[in-house]
Amino acid sequence: MMSLFFALIIVLLSGYLAVSVIDRDMELRFRILFAIPFGFAIHSLFYFLHQCLNIYSLSDFRFFEMIFVLILALIYYNQERPDLSKHKFKRLNNWFYLANIYALVIFLKYFINNPMGSWDGFRIWNIKAEFLYLQSPLWKNLFNLPHFMSHGDYPLFLPCSTARLWLYSSHQDFTANILIGFLFTFGLIYLLYQALRYFKSEKVAYAVCTVFMLCDIFLVNGAAQCADIPLAMFFLSSVVCLFLYFKNNRFNTLLLGLIFAGLSVWVKNEGLMFFAIYAAVIFGWFLRNKDYKKSIFTAVLAGITIFFAILFKKFSAAPNDLIFGFNETKSYVFAFDINRYIVIAKTFITLLFKKFFIFLALVLLCFKGFKIREKLRQPFLLSSLIFGLTVCGYVAVYVLAPHDINWLVENSMDRIILQILPVFLFLFSITLRIGKPDSIN
Repeated sequence: MMSLFFALIIVLLSGYLAVSVIDRDMELRFRILFAIPFGFAIHSLFYFLHQCLNIYSLSDFRFFEMIFVLILALIYYNQERPDLSKHKFKRLNNWFYLANIYALVIFLKYFINNPMGSWDGFRIWNIKAEFLYLQSPLWKNLFNLPHFMSHGDYPLFLPCSTARLWLYSSHQDFTANILIGFLFTFGLIYLLYQALRYFKSEKVAYAVCTVFMLCDIFLVNGAAQCADIPLAMFFLSSVVCLFLYFKNNRFNTLLLGLIFAGLSVWVKNEGLMFFAIYAAVIFGWFLRNKDYKKSIFTAVLAGITIFFAILFKKFSAAPNDLIFGFNETKSYVFAFDINRYIVIAKTFITLLFKKFFIFLALVLLCFKGFKIREKLRQPFLLSSLIFGLTVCGYVAVYVLAPHDINWLVENSMDRIILQILPVFLFLFSITLRIGKPDSIN
């Protein structure tokens, strides 16, 4: 157990230090929360790299991780010592604590009943984690699992993160699984809360995040050990960084947003689409404002990320069902099938009233109308464009997928909605006329 928590501390500490090295003037609340996705992404990549190099010694791997953290600490503290006196945390509302307890009970109840994860959690992610944990050259067989629903082409962020903690524990300890699920589920809630409190108001943050954490479908998926909730945190982190950039005008902050969007590529295939859209919008914005230096930097970073994504696809050599269908079964003809669009729309409306009905309560916040503060207008427009294009991308994937459309949307749309729901809630709340902005902002 101590080894497991030591492995977790390394992740969070390196994530915090890495974020702080990139933007040491960022608000402490965001640096702490960003440490979760950043730290897990870094160390899952390290674990994957060690597997590729056939280095299976725990002592060597642990020594490498400790050296990495030490280097980050030296870089961070070798600069001007940070002033943490201005970073103060306010006590939360009692009702919010009660909502947290309810959410935790629902989360734990589902996890205890499904310790190996739900359908995708077991069939896709944890089975791959077992291959990676075994520390054998045969781990590459995970790309050749026989059933096409094993998705051999999927990125390995979650399996590597799980296998790494199992390695530190010396056995398949499901405490590692619950810690990963807990950190991303509740980390996502608090990232949304802090972002809304920072850019809008405390009251709006309480209202929206209370509804969010009372949503059973969100909590269940957080405990289901799938990659959708971690992916949602990467998406929201990149959008929050975009807003922070326009507030403080530090390019390092936007660089962090690009990195988060880029790291989402390592989480799930949807991340590649999101990153391409995010980078293209940022690139277009800089180009429009004739900031050619930043536009070139954005393009180079995007090119490097996409290069490594393609390299991984070549390494896995596993077929992608969407690309296979587009090339072999000519699924592009589905673009002209109006029935597929109708099925997608009907399923979305059904899910809205069946599984996401609690969010209809947020309609009450709209009674005063909508208004965007002038200093938030630009990041809101860019983020809305990113969000809109991402939604269009999801619809296009559904339309062109070489599968029965009814089966596909019924078994995946709820998780797709959860991937982008936090971003929607953030953008929606920013536009509300209610909620006087906090004086500190």
